[in-house]
Amino acid sequence: MGIKLVSQPFIDNAVKTTGLEDFGGDTFKQGLKALTTSLNNDLYLTEGNTGYFEQMITQILVNRLQVTQLIKDHPEIINEKIKNPIFIMGLPRTGTTITHTLMALDPLSRFLRNFESAAAVCPPPSLMPHQPDHRIQAGHDAMEGLFSMGPELRGINGINFMALGTAECQNLMAHEFVHAGWSAGSSLFGHGNWVGDCDMDQAYNWHKRLLQMFQWKSPNERWVLKAPIHLFGLKNLFKTYPDARIIFTHRDPFEAMMSGVSMVSHWTQLTTGQVDIPAIADWYPTLWVKGLKRALEVRNKLSNEQVFDLFHTDLSQNPIGSMKGIYKHFDIPFSTTIEKRMKVWLRDNPRSKFGSHSCKAAQLGLDPNREKERFSFYLKQFNVNRGEA
Repeated sequence: MGIKLVSQPFIDNAVKTTGLEDFGGDTFKQGLKALTTSLNNDLYLTEGNTGYFEQMITQILVNRLQVTQLIKDHPEIINEKIKNPIFIMGLPRTGTTITHTLMALDPLSRFLRNFESAAAVCPPPSLMPHQPDHRIQAGHDAMEGLFSMGPELRGINGINFMALGTAECQNLMAHEFVHAGWSAGSSLFGHGNWVGDCDMDQAYNWHKRLLQMFQWKSPNERWVLKAPIHLFGLKNLFKTYPDARIIFTHRDPFEAMMSGVSMVSHWTQLTTGQVDIPAIADWYPTLWVKGLKRALEVRNKLSNEQVFDLFHTDLSQNPIGSMKGIYKHFDIPFSTTIEKRMKVWLRDNPRSKFGSHSCKAAQLGLDPNREKERFSFYLKQFNVNRGEA
């Protein structure tokens, strides 16, 4: 019989580790229960594969305790204004990451870095000028360790997993145990389905609370954020950030699903060794159809000024032109400095630098006709092949 996880020992351990007791509310318990239930039901847990999840859960709970205490000590954090944040979203594997990476090169952009959002989130009490944050090296070592165990993953997610690179802001929502990456990284279907159906109000409240904390320590002109999970919570996002601006990425959904199913399969092999590709191929598109439908209901009610549609074909063929289009649409100055930075990055980071990622529909059990039918509502609204709406 495998190991079975329950929530309370994690809560008790976080309290014991920090000496703190206030988690900033107990709304996280529903998500924690959904995660532990999924781990118990979707995986065969052993001492060999539970360590990662135990460490992750404990760190999130420790973060909640420490952030809550930090805000008690510095209540001015809650007065930080998050103005006109830009959110990049779309189906996974549609260009959200490269868009985020290029926009993060703007000196006036503030973005989440992997090292500050993937583990311990509270910033050090003080940093002397030029003194590096101790979390950077730890983040680099952890990511390189992953790639050493699964080198093929560098070709799938290499651009995502650099310590100083851009991080998905779902890492902030994870403090309510709302995070699509756990189901995608370990085939936790039950938790992924829960995320797709849950009320995300509290997840976005924590998202904002953490942005305020980061901005308090390290401000800049504008936030540029990214995560496909926002498809499920776009209504909640605008409730939290009424003046948000959206970059909606588009790609042929069959291509996106092929790449996504391949990604989930490779990550699941690394993290659990328990891969069921046909099950992934059935579950993954079903989940994202739900998210896309939910997002379009909200997106179609927004003003044109609030949304920019970015097509994968345009982004691939003319990345600088696509960036200029975004900046023009949102009336943000596009300086020669920004353009030079983007061109240098593209020159020095060709797609081949991160390895290759090839996948075939037949090997993944995906039927083009079935996926075309699943996503027919989307294909009717957007001509994803030619980049026209």
